[in-house]
Amino acid sequence: MKTQKALATFIPLLIAGTVLAAQAELSADEMRSAEDTLRDLDSNVSLQNRKALDEARELARFFQQVGAHYTAQPGAARGVDFARKSQDHAQAIAAAVEAGDYDAAQDRLADLTRSCKTCHEVYKAKK
Repeated sequence: MKTQKALATFIPLLIAGTVLAAQAELSADEMRSAEDTLRDLDSNVSLQNRKALDEARELARFFQQVGAHYTAQPGAARGVDFARKSQDHAQAIAAAVEAGDYDAAQDRLADLTRSCKTCHEVYKAKK
């Protein structure tokens, strides 16, 4: 009976932990999709197209997922920091586009691109 109670408590925790770990993983397809979105964002900011707003928001959500991925990795504090900064840049781009300030959006886009490149230099080489 105690074993059944222990299992009844343990199994939901195990399932929850597995789901959280799966959510924290980043696939190569997700990374390629984010890179495509970043290219589209660059183009739409340059064209002063409001579609950039949706792309910036999508990237902000993606970088939140990246942060969760690195938070789940021991010793990946730099990855968490890169993700947070990238999310901040993406949110700033969205705010600038929403305000119609495409010059500011372009400046923050340059910051975002540098942040992505730096993170890739640190973490892609390790795989």
